[in-house]
Amino acid sequence: MNPGKNKKIEEILGSLDGIQKAAAPDFFYTRLKAKMENRLATKEPRALLLRPIYITVTLLVVLLMNALVFLNSSSDNETVISDEQSIAAEYNINTNLTYEINQ
Repeated sequence: MNPGKNKKIEEILGSLDGIQKAAAPDFFYTRLKAKMENRLATKEPRALLLRPIYITVTLLVVLLMNALVFLNSSSDNETVISDEQSIAAEYNINTNLTYEINQ
C-alpha cells in the first residue's frame, strides 16, 4: 500500500482515540420511566372503545344497516320473480311448475 494512504488511515483511526462515552444527565432514566408510566396510567385505549357513546353509535349503525337490508330485500324478491318469469318466457319454459316431496 501507499505510505501516504496508510498515514491517512492512521490519522482517521487516531481521531477516535480521544472520544468519550456520552453520559445522560443525572436521574434521566428515572424521570423517563416515570413519564412513561404516567402516560400509560392516564391513557387507556381500551376504555375509549367502551364509552357508552361509542357503543350506542355502533349499535345504531348496525340496526340501520339491518333495516336497509331488510327493506331492500323485500323489493328485490319481486324483481327476482320478474326476472325468473322473463327468462322462462324467453326459453318457453312452463313457469307454473309444482314440486312434490314424497315422504
